[in-house]
Amino acid sequence: ISGGESTEVLDENESDTPLGYSEMFIDINSKSNNGRLASLHCSLGKIYYMANMFEESSQSYDSALEYKPNDLDALTYRAGSNIILGKYEDAAVDYLRVLELDANTLRIFCMDAYTGLAKILAAKEDAVDKGWDVLVESLDSQIPHFYQLMDGNSSAKNPHGQSYADQLKKMHLAMFAYHDFKTKDTDKAFDHLSKAYKLKMLALPPYNSAIEKQRVDTVKQIFHTGFWSMGAGSTSKTPIFIIGFVRSGSTLLERILDAHPQIVGTGEDSVMNGRLDYIRNEIVDASRSGDPRELSDTIDVLADFVTDTTIDRWKKTSKTNKGQRTPKRFVDKMLTNYMNIGFIHLLFPNALILHVAREPMDTIFSAYKHDFPPGGLDYTSDFQSLAHMYDHYRTIMDHWDNVLPGRVTHVRYNDLVRDMPTVAKSIIKATGLEWHDEILNFHKRKQAVNTLSTTQVRKGIYTDSIQAWMKYEEHLQPLVKMVGKNVEY
Repeated sequence: ISGGESTEVLDENESDTPLGYSEMFIDINSKSNNGRLASLHCSLGKIYYMANMFEESSQSYDSALEYKPNDLDALTYRAGSNIILGKYEDAAVDYLRVLELDANTLRIFCMDAYTGLAKILAAKEDAVDKGWDVLVESLDSQIPHFYQLMDGNSSAKNPHGQSYADQLKKMHLAMFAYHDFKTKDTDKAFDHLSKAYKLKMLALPPYNSAIEKQRVDTVKQIFHTGFWSMGAGSTSKTPIFIIGFVRSGSTLLERILDAHPQIVGTGEDSVMNGRLDYIRNEIVDASRSGDPRELSDTIDVLADFVTDTTIDRWKKTSKTNKGQRTPKRFVDKMLTNYMNIGFIHLLFPNALILHVAREPMDTIFSAYKHDFPPGGLDYTSDFQSLAHMYDHYRTIMDHWDNVLPGRVTHVRYNDLVRDMPTVAKSIIKATGLEWHDEILNFHKRKQAVNTLSTTQVRKGIYTDSIQAWMKYEEHLQPLVKMVGKNVEY
């Protein structure tokens, strides 16, 4: 650019490639300078996004779109960042542009636009021009078309490798949101939800309950009552661990804690969980030496590593830390750490562990109706596997209460939303810090939250989610029977 070389991209209107896809499928070295710059800014935006730096992410996509105004990659991902930032109108404009460009061409990005628009409409319907109509009209025509493309073969893919079944799943989920939030027609809503997950489960191998049960049994066998008798571990109270089953209300609890001036929420960027293999291997190696002092020293070093890494990440990614004292507490909200309490207590015997527990069927149905990113939570989309997963969670939590009585502080979600001031003050007291009244206004803070609760947490305290599963009670009876005695907690 400084050398005066042209940065102009080829005229998209003269290309055989659909508008919005220009230069997308060619190597970066073969792209025009505009194409290269747009691609690089998009890549930077995704890095910022993964680092929970959503304003910077959105700005990177702004830059990409300056070079390629119709770039579908940038439009789609900028919208995703803006939803997290609460900029629903801006996100809606981008998603509608994506539909305009993509709904009748390659249809690679329009699926994310459907699910994104459904999320916006559920949170703030007037943020989208023409409301739900624009989404439903498009889906009414697209769903039958995609079934024709799939033609009974769930593994059929479009020319760019995307499964038609996966795309149909996203469309059905958007229609579930429409009927769940707008029409209140639970029969139609559940029909779309069921069809979405039937398509999803066709692509997954069968759930192996035996392997998951073995994991739980192994943890119970290793971490018995006398396991922690050596008295090792850091005296630090810096980390606060939030654990629980998915969709249990943990984001609300973290936001309340984060509103304290000396506490920072780090979301699901868990050093403890992310480096667990390393931590476990170091402890095993030190144990083999037979020297209690070496084991104790190793545990102290590992605890310092977890704390120092957490603080270092905060310093690198937080925009508010310049000139600010390092907070006294950092919240680790990796819920599946309920499997790792044995290691957490070994390293941090004085750290606060908060277990947020929600009414079982509310938790389970919320987990069922949310389509998690691909990974360990895939099987929440099936009644039987979901019931097994919940049973394993309850089993291991009972185990910790038996072998470490009083170690885990249980927080009931229903109590939190019904009497937030009282419960919040008790929680802050448990952290060892002083109470601050501004905590009660946690929802007014301009903080980006990248979880499935992104839109809900901005509402503050509300009780709509209590007994929310009951409107689908008839449809969920098979699941209730599978959950069995665990329907009570």
